[in-house]
Order: sequence, then C-alpha cells, then structure tokens
Amino acid sequence: MIRVGLTGGIAAGKSTVAARLAQDGARIIDYDRLSHEVIAPGGTGVKPVLERFGADCGDDQGGVDRSALAARVFGGPTADRDRKDLDDLIHPLVYDLAAKVEQPWLDGSEVVVHEVPLLTEVGSAIPFHFDRVLLVEAPSQVRIARMVNQRHMTPSQAVERIGSQTSSSSRRAQADLLVDGSQPIEQMFESVDRIYEELKALAKGSSRSY
Repeated sequence: MIRVGLTGGIAAGKSTVAARLAQDGARIIDYDRLSHEVIAPGGTGVKPVLERFGADCGDDQGGVDRSALAARVFGGPTADRDRKDLDDLIHPLVYDLAAKVEQPWLDGSEVVVHEVPLLTEVGSAIPFHFDRVLLVEAPSQVRIARMVNQRHMTPSQAVERIGSQTSSSSRRAQADLLVDGSQPIEQMFESVDRIYEELKALAKGSSRSY
C-alpha cells in the first residue's frame, strides 16, 4: 500500500481530482465527509461541540447545525480561537475514523488517498505518514469565482475562507506532486491519470502496518 495525502486550498479542485483518482482505482478517504459524519446525529463529535459552542449550534435531529457552526467559526468576533477549538475537538475523531476505514487496505497494493483539506495546517498532529503529498492548486480569483457560483457565498465570504487557510507557498513546500486545478478538465484528468500510474507502480508489492 502507498498512502497519499491529497490537499489544496478551498475550491482548488481537490474533490474533482479525488473523484478521478477513484475512477482510476484509488481508495479515497474523504476527511470532509468524515468531519460531517462525526457531527451528524449520533456522531462522536456532537456532544463535545455543543458543550463548547452552545445548544444554538444544534439541529432538530440531534446533530450539529453546520451552517450555524460555520457562522461562528468563520465570521464571529472570536473566530480564530473558535476555529482552533473546533479543530482540536473534531480532528482526533476524524483521524480515528480514517484509521478504521484504511485498515482493510494496509497489507495490499492499494493506492490509498487521504483527502485532507488542512493537511499543511495540522502538520505533525495527523497520525499518518504520507509517502507522497499531492497538491491541487488554482489561482485565488478562480477559487473565489467557484465559491460564489457553486457554493453561493458572497465574494467577501470567499475571501474570508481563503484567508483562514495557510498560504500556497506553505502547501508547495510540503508537496511532492502538483496538479493545476484551473486547467481544462480533460487536461487535468490526463495529469491525474499519469500521477495515478506512478503511484500504482510504487504501491505494488508494498505493505505497512502504520
């Protein structure tokens, strides 16, 4: 098995790259999906999040209202501190889930991709060693347009989200592989396919227990 960290700024194109890697045959562990799972009704993160941020961040089904929580940690007067507290609560729970998802593939020749939006930000706190880090990049203006058009954010909200994440230069310093997330989709897929073939060759015959 080879373990790959897939990262990039918000709206850079990570999900598109992950979807193509999955089509090629990679196993994908989506940390955004796992983070939603832990604060959904019955999730292990519901109680600690509501204890920290208040019952007004809960929903009618017994989970966390993600919109209310996002307004708090991205737009409130103590947003930076609140965001750090949320990360400290949620990230360990997500890592535990990721380890369980990955377990069946440890001794095979799989390409296992951890799609981690904040890989650079969390640094050594993430309890996995990545054999390769794949970075998806796109210019800020492209990402802002995507957030406005696809996620229905205002331009100021989009700029705020980008500003809450680490710099592109910090991500590049960590990356082994790079995909341009602003290029035409056909060219992007060609790049991803080539990278997958390289990763698959590295994964053959490998195994690990960590």
